[in-house]
Amino acid sequence: MKRAPLFGLSVLVLAALAVAQGDKQPTVIMAPVGNVPVRAGGSTDLELDFRIDSDFHINSNKPKADYLIPTVLKLSPPEQVLLADVKYPPGQEMSFAFSPNEKLSVYSGDFAINTVLKSPAGAAAGTYPVKGALRFQACDHSACYPPRSIPVQFKVTVVRK
Repeated sequence: MKRAPLFGLSVLVLAALAVAQGDKQPTVIMAPVGNVPVRAGGSTDLELDFRIDSDFHINSNKPKADYLIPTVLKLSPPEQVLLADVKYPPGQEMSFAFSPNEKLSVYSGDFAINTVLKSPAGAAAGTYPVKGALRFQACDHSACYPPRSIPVQFKVTVVRK
Protein backbone atom coordinates (compact mmCIF):
# COMPACT_ATOMS: atom_id res chain seq x y z
CA MET A 1 0.00 0.00 0.00
CA LYS A 2 2.95 2.35 0.52
CA ARG A 3 3.85 1.96 -3.15
CA ALA A 4 1.01 4.20 -4.29
CA PRO A 5 2.38 7.34 -2.57
CA LEU A 6 5.91 6.49 -3.70
CA PHE A 7 4.72 5.95 -7.27
CA GLY A 8 2.82 9.24 -7.18
CA LEU A 9 5.89 11.05 -5.86
CA SER A 10 8.04 9.46 -8.59
CA VAL A 11 5.61 10.62 -11.27
CA LEU A 12 5.68 14.17 -9.85
CA VAL A 13 9.48 14.22 -9.78
CA LEU A 14 9.72 12.95 -13.37
CA ALA A 15 7.12 15.48 -14.50
CA ALA A 16 9.05 18.28 -12.79
CA LEU A 17 12.27 17.16 -14.49
CA ALA A 18 10.51 17.06 -17.86
CA VAL A 19 9.18 20.58 -17.35
CA ALA A 20 12.61 21.81 -16.23
CA GLN A 21 14.24 20.27 -19.29
CA GLY A 22 11.43 21.62 -21.46
CA ASP A 23 12.37 25.14 -20.36
CA LYS A 24 15.85 24.53 -21.69
CA GLN A 25 14.78 23.68 -25.23
CA PRO A 26 16.27 26.03 -27.83
CA THR A 27 13.95 28.49 -29.50
CA VAL A 28 14.42 30.03 -32.93
CA ILE A 29 11.64 32.19 -34.36
CA MET A 30 11.11 34.00 -37.64
CA ALA A 31 9.83 37.57 -37.78
CA PRO A 32 6.55 37.92 -39.68
CA VAL A 33 6.89 38.79 -43.35
CA GLY A 34 4.35 41.08 -44.98
CA ASN A 35 3.04 40.50 -48.48
CA VAL A 36 5.98 40.52 -50.93
CA PRO A 37 5.23 42.17 -54.30
CA VAL A 38 7.12 41.18 -57.45
CA ARG A 39 6.46 42.10 -61.08
CA ALA A 40 6.03 39.30 -63.58
CA GLY A 41 9.41 39.10 -65.32
CA GLY A 42 11.12 40.89 -62.44
CA SER A 43 12.80 40.14 -59.15
CA THR A 44 12.80 41.39 -55.58
CA ASP A 45 15.10 41.08 -52.59
CA LEU A 46 13.63 39.67 -49.41
CA GLU A 47 15.33 39.61 -46.01
CA LEU A 48 14.11 36.89 -43.65
CA ASP A 49 14.82 37.78 -40.03
CA PHE A 50 15.33 35.18 -37.31
CA ARG A 51 15.93 35.35 -33.56
CA ILE A 52 17.69 32.74 -31.43
CA ASP A 53 16.89 32.49 -27.73
CA SER A 54 19.59 34.27 -25.71
CA ASP A 55 20.87 31.09 -24.01
CA PHE A 56 21.65 29.36 -27.33
CA HIS A 57 23.52 29.59 -30.59
CA ILE A 58 23.13 27.64 -33.84
CA ASN A 59 25.75 26.49 -36.30
CA SER A 60 26.21 28.87 -39.22
CA ASN A 61 25.53 27.82 -42.80
CA LYS A 62 29.25 27.01 -43.10
CA PRO A 63 30.29 25.36 -39.85
CA LYS A 64 34.00 24.67 -39.42
CA ALA A 65 33.73 20.89 -38.95
CA ASP A 66 32.08 18.25 -41.11
CA TYR A 67 30.28 16.71 -38.15
CA LEU A 68 28.43 19.96 -37.37
CA ILE A 69 25.01 20.43 -38.96
CA PRO A 70 24.73 23.67 -40.97
CA THR A 71 21.80 26.04 -40.86
CA VAL A 72 19.90 25.68 -44.14
CA LEU A 73 16.89 27.51 -45.55
CA LYS A 74 14.77 25.49 -47.98
CA LEU A 75 11.84 27.11 -49.77
CA SER A 76 9.27 25.50 -52.05
CA PRO A 77 7.77 28.34 -54.07
CA PRO A 78 4.98 27.78 -56.59
CA GLU A 79 5.83 27.95 -60.32
CA GLN A 80 4.89 31.66 -60.45
CA VAL A 81 7.77 32.47 -58.06
CA LEU A 82 11.37 31.29 -58.32
CA LEU A 83 14.03 31.33 -55.63
CA ALA A 84 16.96 32.88 -57.51
CA ASP A 85 19.47 33.25 -54.66
CA VAL A 86 20.00 32.69 -50.94
CA LYS A 87 22.75 34.54 -49.05
CA TYR A 88 23.58 33.52 -45.51
CA PRO A 89 25.32 35.87 -43.11
CA PRO A 90 28.86 35.04 -42.02
CA GLY A 91 29.02 33.20 -38.73
CA GLN A 92 30.46 34.64 -35.54
CA GLU A 93 33.70 32.97 -34.43
CA MET A 94 33.14 31.76 -30.85
CA SER A 95 34.65 29.19 -28.51
CA PHE A 96 32.78 27.35 -25.78
CA ALA A 97 33.59 25.44 -22.59
CA PHE A 98 32.98 22.07 -24.26
CA SER A 99 35.76 22.83 -26.79
CA PRO A 100 37.78 25.82 -25.52
CA ASN A 101 40.59 25.54 -28.09
CA GLU A 102 38.29 25.40 -31.10
CA LYS A 103 36.46 28.36 -32.57
CA LEU A 104 33.06 27.56 -34.06
CA SER A 105 31.16 29.51 -36.69
CA VAL A 106 27.75 30.24 -35.19
CA TYR A 107 24.74 32.53 -35.26
CA SER A 108 23.38 33.97 -32.04
CA GLY A 109 20.78 36.60 -31.22
CA ASP A 110 19.29 38.07 -34.41
CA PHE A 111 20.41 37.13 -37.89
CA ALA A 112 19.02 37.56 -41.41
CA ILE A 113 19.07 35.41 -44.52
CA ASN A 114 18.78 37.38 -47.76
CA THR A 115 16.92 35.90 -50.71
CA VAL A 116 16.17 36.98 -54.24
CA LEU A 117 12.77 36.02 -55.61
CA LYS A 118 11.95 36.14 -59.32
CA SER A 119 8.75 35.76 -61.25
CA PRO A 120 8.73 34.44 -64.81
CA ALA A 121 7.54 36.92 -67.47
CA GLY A 122 4.48 34.79 -68.19
CA ALA A 123 3.43 34.34 -64.56
CA ALA A 124 -0.24 34.99 -63.84
CA ALA A 125 -1.05 37.84 -61.50
CA GLY A 126 -2.12 36.73 -58.04
CA THR A 127 -1.02 36.05 -54.50
CA TYR A 128 0.90 32.83 -53.94
CA PRO A 129 2.05 31.13 -50.73
CA VAL A 130 5.71 30.26 -50.34
CA LYS A 131 6.44 27.59 -47.77
CA GLY A 132 9.62 26.08 -46.49
CA ALA A 133 11.72 25.45 -43.43
CA LEU A 134 14.82 26.60 -41.63
CA ARG A 135 16.82 23.59 -40.43
CA PHE A 136 19.39 24.13 -37.69
CA GLN A 137 21.17 22.58 -34.77
CA ALA A 138 21.12 24.60 -31.57
CA CYS A 139 23.61 24.38 -28.72
CA ASP A 140 24.06 26.06 -25.38
CA HIS A 141 27.38 26.50 -23.58
CA SER A 142 27.58 22.83 -22.60
CA ALA A 143 25.59 20.68 -25.04
CA CYS A 144 24.07 20.47 -28.50
CA TYR A 145 20.48 19.48 -29.14
CA PRO A 146 19.01 17.33 -31.92
CA PRO A 147 18.54 19.17 -35.23
CA ARG A 148 15.17 20.86 -35.70
CA SER A 149 13.26 22.72 -38.35
CA ILE A 150 10.89 25.63 -38.04
CA PRO A 151 8.34 26.56 -40.70
CA VAL A 152 9.01 29.49 -43.00
CA GLN A 153 5.93 30.94 -44.70
CA PHE A 154 5.06 34.13 -46.53
CA LYS A 155 3.00 35.31 -49.51
CA VAL A 156 4.20 36.74 -52.78
CA THR A 157 1.93 38.84 -54.96
CA VAL A 158 2.80 38.73 -58.64
CA VAL A 159 1.70 41.90 -60.45
CA ARG A 160 1.50 42.36 -64.21
CA LYS A 161 2.96 45.47 -65.84
